[in-house]
Amino acid sequence: MIRSFEKRAEQQISGFQSPAADYLEGRLDISERLVVDPHSTFYFQMQGGDMESHGLLEGDILVIDRSLKPTHGTIVVAFYEGAFICRLFLLEKGVVLLKSDCGLLAETEMGLLQIWGVVTSVCRNMLPKALRIGRYSHVCTL
Repeated sequence: MIRSFEKRAEQQISGFQSPAADYLEGRLDISERLVVDPHSTFYFQMQGGDMESHGLLEGDILVIDRSLKPTHGTIVVAFYEGAFICRLFLLEKGVVLLKSDCGLLAETEMGLLQIWGVVTSVCRNMLPKALRIGRYSHVCTL
């Protein structure tokens, strides 16, 4: 379990301190854990099953940092032929390859390709369909 100890609730103490005061914890701010640079962070929803073997499922929310330079083995979002694609970034003998379950895209085939950002985290909806109703119908979806 991730707990944040940096921001403790402040209380005015008069008399004896409560024995439970040692267990006070601040609220967990999920953006502190997922976002390093807020000005360079963007969110995409995964579409299609091209990256299922890499653990990315359709509907997952991808947290993308545009300030990071991709290295061998990172998952990236690229802009290719007028659309955003999510692929595994590979460097083999100085050649950039983008890999998905559908195959490889070599640097020579890329043409108008722009590596848009590096995927740093993934958020996945774990609710069964029976519970995705009312205010819970859009949990972890855009």
